[in-house]
Amino acid sequence: MTEAISAQQAQPPQREQPELSGHTGAWGAVRVAPLHGETTLSYMSRVASRYRLTAKELIGALVDVGRRPNLFTVRPDGEVVFNTEARAVVTAFCRMSEEHLRHALPAWSREVPSSRLGSGPAAWVRTAATIPPTGPGCRACTARATQGRDTARRYLPPHARVCVKHQCWMLEAPVVDGATAGPGQLDLRHVPQIAAAQRRHARLLRRCPHAAEAFTTAQAILASWWDDPWPEETIWPDRLRLMAAGNGLARRTAARDAVTYPEAVTLAAALADTGVQQRLLDEAGRHQPHSLADVPHLVDELARRLERPWIAGRLSVVTTGPLNAWVRACVRTRAGNKPKTRSMWRVSPPHRPAPVSQLLAESSDRGGTPVQPEPAPLPDSAEDAAQGFARGLRHARAYAAEHGHLCAPNTVRVDGFAVGLWLANQRAAGPELAPERAAALDALDPWWNPPWNLWWQRIYHRAKALAQTGQPLTPERGFPGTTENLGTWLYEQCTSYSSLHPGQQRLLTELGITQERARGAAPRRRNLKAARRTAVDHARAYGNEHGHLCAPTSARQDGFPIGKWLHSQRVRARRGQLDPALDQALTDIDSRWNPPWPTDWQREHHIAHAAVAAGSLLDPEAGFRNFDDLTGQWLYTQCVNYTALQPGQQHLLTRLGLTKPLAATAVPNPATRHPATETGLHYARTWAAEHGTLDLPRTTHHAGFPLGRWLVRQRHQANLHRELFDTPWPHEEALARIDPYWNPPWGMKWQRRYQAARTQLTPDHALAPNKGFPGTPDWTGQWLYNQCTVYDNLHPHQQQLLADLGLTAQGARTARPRRIPQAAAFTAGLAHARAWARQHGNLAVPEPACHDGYRLGAWLRAQRRRANRGKLPTDRTKALEAIDPHWNPAGGLRWHQAYLTARTHTTGRTLATTADFNALPADTAKWLFTQCSSYDSLHPEQQQQLAGIGLSSERARTLAPPPKPPQPTRPARPRLKNPPSAFAAGLPYAQTWAAQHGNLTSADYRAERDGFPLGWWLYKQRRAAYTHLKRTGRPWPHHDQLAALDPWWNPPWRATWNHSYHQAHTHHSTAQSFPNNTTKWIRTQQRAWEQLHPHQQHLMTTLGIHSPTPLCRYNSHPANLTGQPTDLINTNKTNAEQETRSSQARPVGARKQRQAPRQHTTHRQPQPTN
Repeated sequence: MTEAISAQQAQPPQREQPELSGHTGAWGAVRVAPLHGETTLSYMSRVASRYRLTAKELIGALVDVGRRPNLFTVRPDGEVVFNTEARAVVTAFCRMSEEHLRHALPAWSREVPSSRLGSGPAAWVRTAATIPPTGPGCRACTARATQGRDTARRYLPPHARVCVKHQCWMLEAPVVDGATAGPGQLDLRHVPQIAAAQRRHARLLRRCPHAAEAFTTAQAILASWWDDPWPEETIWPDRLRLMAAGNGLARRTAARDAVTYPEAVTLAAALADTGVQQRLLDEAGRHQPHSLADVPHLVDELARRLERPWIAGRLSVVTTGPLNAWVRACVRTRAGNKPKTRSMWRVSPPHRPAPVSQLLAESSDRGGTPVQPEPAPLPDSAEDAAQGFARGLRHARAYAAEHGHLCAPNTVRVDGFAVGLWLANQRAAGPELAPERAAALDALDPWWNPPWNLWWQRIYHRAKALAQTGQPLTPERGFPGTTENLGTWLYEQCTSYSSLHPGQQRLLTELGITQERARGAAPRRRNLKAARRTAVDHARAYGNEHGHLCAPTSARQDGFPIGKWLHSQRVRARRGQLDPALDQALTDIDSRWNPPWPTDWQREHHIAHAAVAAGSLLDPEAGFRNFDDLTGQWLYTQCVNYTALQPGQQHLLTRLGLTKPLAATAVPNPATRHPATETGLHYARTWAAEHGTLDLPRTTHHAGFPLGRWLVRQRHQANLHRELFDTPWPHEEALARIDPYWNPPWGMKWQRRYQAARTQLTPDHALAPNKGFPGTPDWTGQWLYNQCTVYDNLHPHQQQLLADLGLTAQGARTARPRRIPQAAAFTAGLAHARAWARQHGNLAVPEPACHDGYRLGAWLRAQRRRANRGKLPTDRTKALEAIDPHWNPAGGLRWHQAYLTARTHTTGRTLATTADFNALPADTAKWLFTQCSSYDSLHPEQQQQLAGIGLSSERARTLAPPPKPPQPTRPARPRLKNPPSAFAAGLPYAQTWAAQHGNLTSADYRAERDGFPLGWWLYKQRRAAYTHLKRTGRPWPHHDQLAALDPWWNPPWRATWNHSYHQAHTHHSTAQSFPNNTTKWIRTQQRAWEQLHPHQQHLMTTLGIHSPTPLCRYNSHPANLTGQPTDLINTNKTNAEQETRSSQARPVGARKQRQAPRQHTTHRQPQPTN
């Protein structure tokens, strides 16, 4: 060992790693003693310096396992931790006992890291940010212990920063660029108060269990005072001058904790004193202090202990900061009654002082010149938060300028910004809010975050606004001149004046309501007769406007809650407590203001009566299509339940024109957007009568009604009702009579599979579960076996359903799995493939296609997938190629299907010119043009197939359409993140749009007018109109203003229908050709003619369409037509079978096949007209 070290000393640059690994008994040549409180890394650095090594080299050699070092980065101000094996090696090498090292080095046995190498000695390096504060030890003590050879770093707990022997303060100095930043230590020879404070600190730690937490809080409080020095403070500047010669940035930063240390110990003793805490609780009572002015005794006590009488005035105006946060936490946690409470000692991140090591690193002294580096950029999250606060503060300032306060409800928005919700989030932050942000909000409203409820503050501002108008608030007279609610509230504050928060009392004093005047406050006397007359006047105004008094409880008439008032009068009338005079007054306004049936029924009757009086025709046979959606559904519901109505209700319906015989002819409207329960039950009965069950897919439509979607909603409502209540769902019985298993507890997935299996089994089929269900289709046999495996876990009704199929419990126990040999399965599929090919000539089978009940499309897809993966045997591949060489086309199945269609259309034709393409059907021609454009990118097999129909490479390049010119890029228009939805904001834009286009419904959702999102604004107005009508039962107040611009601005159907209509109307009125999309849309309206609203049918007549049949094609040039409707002409002869097939909707079970990609060419000629 000695020879190795001597060799290293002789040639330091070429020294090698000493061979120490794995030798737990290897002794070093020099014995080095540790210093008390020293970091383990500092001790290892001093040991390594004896051998002219670095700490990294020495530690790496000691913990090296199998020549694999497990130590990478070592920083002088960090720490190193060893595991048990490594501590044994280090102890032997340093020639020190492990007990001695454990006593001297605080981190010697603090944590045991896990080795990456599995076993053996290991070291774990920790950075300065993850360990307690460290710094250079006392220079004199270190020099004496090491004989002036080395420096040492030691842990610096708050109560051990002072070296009493040498009168110096040890700084928490970091290492920057290999050197210690800052002076390292401060001279305390002229400041004996700091050493005395350390002795008091040690006594405080021994006597108080929370002294450490209290000292941390005190340091945060004093750091906030240090950052914003007060002119009255003279002790700290004098102490700073005595400790350091200069008063530069670096030295003042370094001396912060030392200068404020005596006061920190004093303040910590005061905060940790349970007597002070109890007096604080007694002084605050049950109120949360808003500022330190609410606890003056605490402020005086702190000023006395700190020996600064002037500080009481300074602290009285403080509403933020760590001291205010501690006071609130102390009162909130009732700390005086809970000695072990710790939550009150938590210092929130915005109030935590920056460590001195960080300040020294940022403002290090280089050559005596303080250097202040540029602050590091904020993280993205912090930068976004700062920008978000600035934006919210800007809107809060606008709100405060308008209302004079910041007590905004959560729903308040300013220019689209949710300022109420933003302020609520700032209040929820509480002590976590940064002091500068709290100060910015305090500048707008000192009571923006009061310690009481915001509703109290909002009512106070109402009273303050009334007082500012000149109305005196006189408690002695019962607050005359105020509204009833405000006067009652003011009287309640007077009766509970002594229990109010001190801040509330100060605010009431500003209104002139002192404690003396509050004692003599009189209650507000309500004039019942005047209140009744006012309510009757509002009821009369409501009746004149709506024609009835069946107002919903949310209705208001000129700000008066007429709905709630009428409801309370009905309750009193049914109890026999209503004044006869008031009853007669309401009866004179509306004879049926208190009907024996629900008022909702009466209100709907009035709406229907108004529609009939306006000219709407009662047409039960047509589903009441002349009425709006909700009224039509209500009328159909009355027709269904006509016999169950009361005689008075039947009499009202008879006066409406709806007699019993006429009600029996009523049918529902399938095009409704809000179907009533009776409408859904009608179509559910007709479907069940036809199919026998209600387990239909979600997308199923029956007679135009979305029955599948309606049943999904009913199941959801029933399941939700079952979870929340013990009573059955009201409509459960009606649907159960149609299908007992319409909503089974085991889910619809199992039920649909059961119905599929039941359909595939014949009534006399024997299942034979012990033989693997022979004679059943593959899927059915496998599903039945799966049910046998879980038979005992099935619901009893599921077992009963399986028993109806012939699968009993005894048979389920003897069931065997259905095993079909792979060869037999392939042979069966191959037989179906041959039959299909004989019939169609190819194997381009769509995926959902079946052949004699066999899923041939899915089987071929599986074979193609296996072939593409190289897993299909060669003999099977050859068998399929013998049927169709292109059974697995290179371009995919869809391309091959399009190719076969094109081959059929081009048989016997030549493809030499564009005119040859024009003679083909439009879809085929477009597909061929697309192949010409992308000919070079096709697979060789695809090119060979195209050559077979006469489209060679030369012809394809000749016939390829020219490339489209590049479209100029348009700069993106900036969009508002929160577009305004107020009515007044968008009305001018709507007027200009209507003046230019003649309507409003041509503006789709993305339409803009001079940068304003008009389309979105119109959508919000339609939603507001619908919500208002549903809630109040009367038209929206702004309806007439928009109806004057466009009568169909809010149609009873979807607004997108009007968008397409206006496009068609524009082309029709200007005699332009119809685009393809418009032509398809018109044909769709013809197919669904019977489902259109009567007004939609009227609008379609303006385009020359008067009936659903015959279906005609649309000419591209309507101006050239003579003797026919302006928009219609037959281009091909059709027979009755074709018209019937085209007019019928696609079957529910059929899937629309996706076509090959199309490419519209610019040189396509229109088809000649007949």
